[in-house]
Amino acid sequence: MHLAILGGTGRTGVLLVRRALDAGHTLRVLARDAKKVTLQHQKLTVVTGDATNPADVARLVEGVDAVISALGPVKGQEEVCSRATQALLSTGVRRYVLTSGAGLDVPGDEKDLMGRVISKLIRVLSPAMVIDKEKELALLQQSSLEWTLVRPPRLVDAPATGRARIDVKAGPGSKVTRADLADFLLVCATEKRHVREAPFIAS
Repeated sequence: MHLAILGGTGRTGVLLVRRALDAGHTLRVLARDAKKVTLQHQKLTVVTGDATNPADVARLVEGVDAVISALGPVKGQEEVCSRATQALLSTGVRRYVLTSGAGLDVPGDEKDLMGRVISKLIRVLSPAMVIDKEKELALLQQSSLEWTLVRPPRLVDAPATGRARIDVKAGPGSKVTRADLADFLLVCATEKRHVREAPFIAS
């Protein structure tokens, strides 16, 4: 497949890029500083630009089958995730897989007591991030995109377990390896799993 990746220079994004290339996909990666994409590959194209700039995002997604976002909050930039999603909406892309967080509440959730406490705690500690993620979800729900919003808990730097647990109602665990998350994002994009759902993941 031809894939485009947002957030490809972050810790999860770098793993995602490597896994996609290892699987034989053709990639276009957006980066504000192209030098931060240190991996070189004949199937990898780096597009210089900003994920919140509609013109840059439009250049990125030309000819791709799906877009995967590993974007997270950026210090000094407000509402990066929702603005990036807004920029994508006018491009004509149909398949969009992106990363959010387990603290985000979605209609239909059946979180246990700990899950509800964590959601409330995140709202207190990181209100701007929660607002950004809620705006992003609203944009997705109002669109006709075939989106999947993956909700990981605490991210850890460790090898893939190959045993990630997925649940669409409640978080199945308190942490996930970045490698397991990257693998799941790629599977969702290439196999069209969990379309218009917001699954939780844990290792």
